[in-house]
Amino acid sequence: MNKIKLLFIVILGFLGTHALAQTTLSEAVAPGNKVFFQLVNDNDNPIPEDEIGDVTRELVEAGSWTSVATPEEADFILKVEARKKMVFNSPRTWLTPSVLDKSGNELWKGKTQQADATMFNGFRATDTCIGKVIDKSFKGDLFKKAKR
Repeated sequence: MNKIKLLFIVILGFLGTHALAQTTLSEAVAPGNKVFFQLVNDNDNPIPEDEIGDVTRELVEAGSWTSVATPEEADFILKVEARKKMVFNSPRTWLTPSVLDKSGNELWKGKTQQADATMFNGFRATDTCIGKVIDKSFKGDLFKKAKR
């Protein structure tokens, strides 16, 4: 009888722990999941409004996710800290991506990527920076850690 009680307690403990466990990085960033995109634009040096749509669209497409309007609908939150500043008469953009679970706990944070506007990228620092985030932060780090 004691063995049955012990087994019952162990099973209940496992189920309770499993129910409270946070979403893993692999589960959160799986292709086809719903993502809420949160852009934290620097107050002093924000990226322009016309470039925000590019950042959102391209990063969501790179992960094969579906963008949703509220965090409650999402499987995870993709937070991107952004700023743009003139450096030596050339715009420079910085983007730092991170993945949060629905509770706001950080599951992954990428390195800050930066790009300068040059004649080689059509003077579009933000586009170049988005490409670096996709290649270096997503494909080079996030997707490897998430085993996808």
